[in-house]
Parts: sequence; C-alpha cells; structure tokens
Amino acid sequence: MEVILNDKQYEIKENTTLSAFVESLGLKPEGIAIAINYEVVPKDEWAKTILADKMELMLIHAVSGG
Repeated sequence: MEVILNDKQYEIKENTTLSAFVESLGLKPEGIAIAINYEVVPKDEWAKTILADKMELMLIHAVSGG
C-alpha cells in the first residue's frame, strides 16, 4: 500500500494508523497538523484513523512569529 504525503509517496503496511505513520517518519505531533483530503484530522483521532491505499495527506507545520 502507499500513501502520498505532501506529493511524496510512502509505502506503508495495511491497517497503519495515522499516528503510527507520523511516528515512523520520526516526527513529533507537537506543532504539526495533518490533513487527509484537505480536511484536518484532530490529534485525538490519529490513533483511530486507518490509512488507505492512495490516500493523500498534507503535513502542515505551525510557525510562530509575526
């Protein structure tokens, strides 16, 4: 199976959760948001969100400053 994150393809196993995928990338959940099909997934839903083949994800980094 593969998913697309910010226009880059990643191979994942079936039944991979969003939280497991983020962890596999070495990312910490603080300061980021993930959208699936342009809809942001609340962090408390990451562990319950199962990724599907060809799913498109967008990673958004929070930036502070002004």
